[in-house]
Parts: sequence; structure tokens; C-alpha cells
Amino acid sequence: MSMMADTISLIPGAGLPTLTLAEAYVMVSWWKAILFLLPLVGWAAIITRVYDKHAARFHLNRQRWNIVHIAAGGVAFLVGFVMPLPGIVGFLVGFFVTLTILGLDLLVYPMIANKDERVPEDHKVKIDFSSFTAAKQAKADAKQLGSSELVVRGPDKVAVPPPNRETPDFAMRLAAEQLIIRAMAVRASRFELAPSGKDNAYRVIHTVDSLQVPGETIPSAEAVQTIDFWKGVAKMDLQDRRKRQQADIAIEREPDKKKLRLTALGAQGGLRLLGTFDPDTSVRRKKDEMGLLKPQIEEFDRIVTDQAGVVVLATPAGQGRTTLLYTTMRGHDAYTSNVQSLEFEIQDALEGVRQNLFDPNKDGAEFSTSLRSILRRDPSVVGVAELPDATTAQETIKGDLERTRIYVSLRADSALGAIMTFVKATGDPEKAAAGIHGAIAGKLVRRLCMNCRVAYQPPADLLKKLGLPADKVTQLYKKGGQVLIKNKPEVCPVCNGIGYHGTEGIFEVYSIDEGVRSKIAAQDWNGVKIELRKRELPTIQQAALRKAVDGVTSIEEVMRVTAEARPAQPAAKKPEPTAQKG
Repeated sequence: MSMMADTISLIPGAGLPTLTLAEAYVMVSWWKAILFLLPLVGWAAIITRVYDKHAARFHLNRQRWNIVHIAAGGVAFLVGFVMPLPGIVGFLVGFFVTLTILGLDLLVYPMIANKDERVPEDHKVKIDFSSFTAAKQAKADAKQLGSSELVVRGPDKVAVPPPNRETPDFAMRLAAEQLIIRAMAVRASRFELAPSGKDNAYRVIHTVDSLQVPGETIPSAEAVQTIDFWKGVAKMDLQDRRKRQQADIAIEREPDKKKLRLTALGAQGGLRLLGTFDPDTSVRRKKDEMGLLKPQIEEFDRIVTDQAGVVVLATPAGQGRTTLLYTTMRGHDAYTSNVQSLEFEIQDALEGVRQNLFDPNKDGAEFSTSLRSILRRDPSVVGVAELPDATTAQETIKGDLERTRIYVSLRADSALGAIMTFVKATGDPEKAAAGIHGAIAGKLVRRLCMNCRVAYQPPADLLKKLGLPADKVTQLYKKGGQVLIKNKPEVCPVCNGIGYHGTEGIFEVYSIDEGVRSKIAAQDWNGVKIELRKRELPTIQQAALRKAVDGVTSIEEVMRVTAEARPAQPAAKKPEPTAQKG
């Protein structure tokens, strides 16, 4: 036994001393036993509290994994005890081998489980022992702060302690926290609390996977108290009920820690509070994470490499326009080039880029004037986050477009629509056409939940209507929303029964050559459309269908997103689904 201090014969009459029961009891040093059991206890805690629950939640063959873990633990235990080396050397070798086996078991599960498509990105297992220290500290903070559900930190990073539980302020704190807790529970990326316009009440709107979902209705007095509470946390001016105010705070609810950007402003009928979770990371995407198809990535690279002229970037309202602008600008080396941006609101810090924030409340401030000032500094690349007026468009085409690349971000449903919008805004089709070098347009589709999506064989008439080959497309997927647990259907824990989890970009990407420019100058839009189609690059609808064939989204979602825009309708009583800002 590797844990014995010495090897002693217990055979009577062998010429060696005979041990009593008490003497045999102390053959193994007590400190060796404790030291040996510590890693086993820690390993068992991680397996039972983390890995087993994770496997059960995402249906990763929990029974098989438990067999693997038990086998690893058994082998580690036996090897540690039967190591055929005497004395302290045997103990140390056995202890090291035990740690190695247990460590390998802890590493193998996340390596395999994280690759399973049923596990969402934000639920992948991460080995980070610093989290144990953080969790311990969070518990200590929570104990110190009281029994409120959230740990709230203001812009100064200092925790805001809850009031005494016997006071009315404590009840108000709990009520205000529910606004955030409910938003986090439904996986909202954004929420809005604003007057509903009737019954002297406020309504909550959650943005989930780019769609707005109506939430609860709150009495006016309670809603105003809630807004004032969060304004106070964010160190805003409580007396100013009209001016737009914005600040970042931190929210902690174990195990989640989120940055929350709060915006408060006056609205018709009262106050309005907007909250965006993790605004910086939500717009932070690499080129190959955007959803671009392979030929579109090649065209994208061709446009960025050109480094001259105007490139229009377009999405419908709230469909990832900021993300598209930031990702495109990151394609330029900001350390070898003078790269600048002009923005109404800076969502994320772009490394090496001079980001100019436009303040509309400043006396004499005009967006077009700010752009003109930037263009006079001889920049290499300029990102214009909005096209608020015709004067801004006119300033754009006055720039030195042979030496400067200007990205103009605007709202449009397609690349052609973006070109038409920009040309119309300039009021000079010929000059605008001469300066356009590219157009990139995109939308967002919701991703099917990989934990509950349902496969089906599409009917031939549907494939024919969609222009998909029946001999190649034999299976598509639709949303589920439920999973079987012990042969009983239950709401999917990943998507909360929605059937979708996350979003994916669909795009059309076109560089503009002289042939297309001549038709733009003549405002021959049908001719422009024909010329772009000759490139045989995917349109937004074709890109969406590719995502459906690959099982990323559903045909129903494709039809919803790519349907032709309808004429504006009178305002309805209930809010129509709209897309997330970003």
C-alpha cells in the first residue's frame, strides 16, 4: 500500500514483532489520508454540481457520462492505493497519478460537450478556477448587502446596498429589480419601459432574438418609481425629466454578470427607460462570425481592399447595422491608417480608431458639419454611422474619394435600396454614382434552437415554390419548443419554448464597377439590378434559403424576414414585432 509508512509483517511466529489492532490502525498517516481524499472530494463536487446537471439539461447522454466519471474516479482511487512503491515515494507517485486521472476526466467532458450543437455558446462549460473565488466573493457581498436578488453596481463600480427591509424603500428596490430579472429570464438583449398610452399605465417591451415581445403592464406610479430608482443607480439627474441621459451599470445575479446600458429620456405622456444588456459585446463580431457565405466573404475582402470611394452599408431598423459598420471598419489596419468614425452613440471601442461622438444638444451642432471637419483632416477611412439628412450625403461625395474610403450606414432592405437611398439623398446622381464603390446589405434571421428543432421531409411543391432542388434537399427543420424528458414533453430549457435561440446574419455583398456606375448615374434601377444579378452572388433571400437548407433556421423564418416590405399601416393598439437596435 503506497500510503503505509513502513511494510511490517503481521504473521505470528515470523520472528518479527506482532502488531495489536491499535498499532495497525496507525499504519497509514492521518495527514496522508486527508490529503489523498481532498482532490477526490473536489472532483466529485464538480461532477455532481456542474457536469451532471449540464448533461441533464442539454440531453448529452447523462447516463453514459456518469459511467465514465465513476470509472475514472474508481481507477484514480485504486491506483493511488495500490501503487507498488514503498514509503513516501509510493505515496507521492500515487497522489500525482490520482490527480492526473481526475484532472483528465474534468477536461474531457467540456472538450466533447462544448462541441455538441445542442449546447448554446453562452452555456458552454468553461474551466476557470478563478470563478470559485469570484463566486465566494459574490456570496459574501450578497450576505453583506442583504436579501435582494441582484447585486447592483453603479458607474463607479461600487455596489448599491439595499435599504433596510422594514422600510418602504426596500419593497421599491425589489420591485425595481423585477424589471431586470424578468428581462434576463426571457433572454432579452434589450428592454423598454414606456407609457402605454392608455389606462395611465406603462408597458414593458422585451427584445428577444431581434423581435420585440410585449411584457407586463405596470401602474404609472410604480413605473415612475422604478425609472427613478435606476436613474439614481446610474447617477443621472433625477430632476431632469426631458433630456436624454445615458450611463452604464453592472448587474450580478449568480452566475450571470452583465453590463447594462441605461438610457432615460422624456416621452409623450411621461418618462421612458431603455436598457441594453452587454451593448459592446453584442456588436462585436469577426468577419467569419457574421453569417457571410464563402463567395460573399471574398467579395467583402475585395471591397475592403479597394480603400477608396463610398460603400453603403444597410439593414432595416435594428437589424445589426452597427455590427455591420464596426466589423467592416475592423477590416482596416487602424495603426497604419487614419481611421475615424462619426457616431450618435458609441456602442463599442474600436481599437486604434478615433471615434467621434456627435452631440446634438451642443449649440450649433450639425452632423454634416462634423463630417466635413473630419474629412478635412485627410483620413484614410471614415465610418459614418447615420445618414440623418441630405446635407450629410452631399458632404460625403465632396470628399477626396480617390484617397479616402467612406462607409455610409443607412436604413434599407437591400443593396439596391441602399444605393437608391444614397443617390436620392445627394441630389446629384452622376456625382454620387462616380463615388460609389460597393454596397453591403443585411438582415437577421433567428437561429433554430439546436436542442429542440424538429426535422421533417419537405413536400415537393414547397421545394418547387422556393426554387430548391428536390433531389438534393431531402430534409429541413422547423421550430420545436419542447423536448422529451423521461418520455414526457416539457418546455425546452434552452429557448424557453420559443423554438429559436440567437440570430444569424444574411447578406448581399456587391462591389460596384464602371458598368454599374453608368446605370446608377442614369438612374436605371432595373438595369442596376440586372447587372448585380450577373455576378451570381447570393441575394439576401438566397442566403436565407441556404441557412434553412443547412438547418440553421426555418423556412417560416426565411419567409418572415425576406417578405416584401408592405405599405405603412396606421398604428395598432398592440406593438408590432420589430427588430433589435444594433
